[in-house]
Amino acid sequence: MSKEDTLDKYIEHRPKVFDPDKILVYLNALDKNKIKAEDDYEEVKDQMQEQLDYIITEKVENLKCSIALAKVKATNDDRYKDIRATYRKRKAYFLLKKVEANNGHSYCENLKQKSINQLAIDKLTLKH
Repeated sequence: MSKEDTLDKYIEHRPKVFDPDKILVYLNALDKNKIKAEDDYEEVKDQMQEQLDYIITEKVENLKCSIALAKVKATNDDRYKDIRATYRKRKAYFLLKKVEANNGHSYCENLKQKSINQLAIDKLTLKH
């Protein structure tokens, strides 16, 4: 497997067999990562709006222009562009962690079902 083909860490660390304790630890870690990423995303989302409001007010006061013109100038301000770039990165990271958590939950549910099926096959096989 080449470097480009390496598995994501959440896939590498997934449980290989149905062990409720290991699955609980695994899913807990995925869910905590998702929650942390969501918190970071929400924080920067709030900061972005606050930054935009601040820059608009600053433009209105300093340039003595209309609010509409101040909004246009604010969206072209480097401070706003920087926080917007951070917002996009954190949003993408949150969405990634959300997908990883959902995939992990699906994988573990599938692992549980396989374990149940194997138990049923084993019981049926022992009777015959």
